[in-house]
Amino acid sequence: MRVVVNHPYKNPPSSPPSEIQWTRGELLGKGSYGEVFVGIPKPPNPPPLMAVKSAPEYDAKSLKLERRILANFSRNPNIIQYFGAQTTEHGGHRTYNLLLEYAPGGSLSNFIAKRRRGIPEIHVRVCTRMILEALSCIHSRGYVHCDIKPDNILVFEGAGGEHSSLCRLKVADFGAAVEISKQSGGREKLGVRGTVRYMAAEVAAAGMVSTAMDIWALGCTVVEMITRKRPWKGLEKEEVMARLAEGRHPDIPAGLSAEGRDFLEECFVTSCVKRATADSVLNHPFVARCDGSAQQEADITPPAHSNS
Repeated sequence: MRVVVNHPYKNPPSSPPSEIQWTRGELLGKGSYGEVFVGIPKPPNPPPLMAVKSAPEYDAKSLKLERRILANFSRNPNIIQYFGAQTTEHGGHRTYNLLLEYAPGGSLSNFIAKRRRGIPEIHVRVCTRMILEALSCIHSRGYVHCDIKPDNILVFEGAGGEHSSLCRLKVADFGAAVEISKQSGGREKLGVRGTVRYMAAEVAAAGMVSTAMDIWALGCTVVEMITRKRPWKGLEKEEVMARLAEGRHPDIPAGLSAEGRDFLEECFVTSCVKRATADSVLNHPFVARCDGSAQQEADITPPAHSNS
């Protein structure tokens, strides 16, 4: 598989959200928001398939928040696209459905797990650039994702379609996202949010939420792409929280280039005020030469598994 930066999304459903007709396919997963199924469009709506997040309407606050946020990022090539929302009724029960792009490649976490070793650094740079471009857009609109991790980054087909080795990454799952007011100085004490192993020091220590926490989580994601291991592997959550409260960060992988080490050091600055922003690290040498306008590609094909 190869990755291509900034390939635009194509072929959205032709009908308005309220008119999209679809049937429920296989269950893809469950989460705190509810369940997600394959949505199979009915004529006259063309392919592709959809991913439909569903929850009882009385408990759909997270999905409604996600819909409101995703409406700000229509057709952004680095962020999951949504087609709208519908409320259905069956047996007297009302269900809220959020209609999203379906990612045939699954999550970045699934992709990493299929490999014997981590992704080569040259290709991690391209992947990191795509995620950063998404974060730059998200942060510019005043939002913090709050749960950046490989599980919430999806793999899509690239320019060549299903028979191509091209792929692209998109940030997804905005159920934990928050909007930070300018009056607060871009930081608010909202309590512990996100996933512990990708959590920033200031979130664990003081519940301080800002765009800087997404940059720390991006650093954790880069570590996982390189090593194929989740950050803080071998430690219990309580131990991770204690280390974060002390201002410690995950180990920087041995063998990483000087540019890669410097990039991670910028992501892991303890002070959220002094930590790099998405826009500033887009100019870092680790990712700066991965120019999306050039449609740069990288071959990250998972090594074949041996039967021996």
